[in-house]
Amino acid sequence: MGRIKKRVFEIVSSAKEGDRTSLLFDMVIICLIMLSVAELVLASVPGMLDHYFWLFVIVEIVTAVVFSIEYILRMWSCTADERYKKPLAGRIRYALTPLVLIDLISILPYYLTLLIPGVNVTFLRTLRVFRFFKLGRYSRSFQIMIRVLKRNSEALLGTVFIIMVVLIIAASLMYQIEYTAQPEVFSSIPEAMWWGIVTIATIGYGDMVPITPEGKVLGFVISLVGIGLFALPAGILASGFSEVIKEDEEKKKRKKAENYCIVTPEFEICPHCGREIRPEDKKD
Repeated sequence: MGRIKKRVFEIVSSAKEGDRTSLLFDMVIICLIMLSVAELVLASVPGMLDHYFWLFVIVEIVTAVVFSIEYILRMWSCTADERYKKPLAGRIRYALTPLVLIDLISILPYYLTLLIPGVNVTFLRTLRVFRFFKLGRYSRSFQIMIRVLKRNSEALLGTVFIIMVVLIIAASLMYQIEYTAQPEVFSSIPEAMWWGIVTIATIGYGDMVPITPEGKVLGFVISLVGIGLFALPAGILASGFSEVIKEDEEKKKRKKAENYCIVTPEFEICPHCGREIRPEDKKD
């Protein structure tokens, strides 16, 4: 039974190179995710749900059943992993991991509509869009993004903190400046914070605009500051992506070097680190 459980966990986990069964399973799940999200999007088009009601119902039932089976198999076989080997505590810990929580959220709406009559069906149907995040388990790009966010979390949180400080200062000053001229627009500091975030982000919706000379000057300054502030996270993420991709490429080179040596009259490549070993570096 332990061997079967381990094999099931390998299949439902991300496919490894050469594992055709796991790869086939992943492809089926990916196709069903895309089908489910497409059904959700098309069902919102006026008239589509009425004309193709039974088709939408079939897609919803099939995807819900398959994702339910997938979730059950994951929960049953997760104890094959050393991190979750305890029958109860391990399964609870596994169930609370982000991607498994997404798995649960993606299937709950279907069963809630069956068990609770009169529940808000539209809201629950919209929750199924979380199935799209299930692709993160099979997408290398998504996994790279998660690694970048984890690695640069401190720098990103520091940037967010700086933005919040500037936002509160800007909103407070604008409230003091514009309240007398536009009490219905800049009625409070929280209301002014909406203007602040729109200005710092350089979106400029135009629903809240300063009319006093002092307010216009402040708006000009905050707009310039916002350009620099919002460039910081972009720079951090770009640098993080570059580092992670470079590390992955180096790992691939080292893995290839472990499998064979390239020998020429002038040098050879170390099978472990990929470094060029020239004749003068060799020891007798």
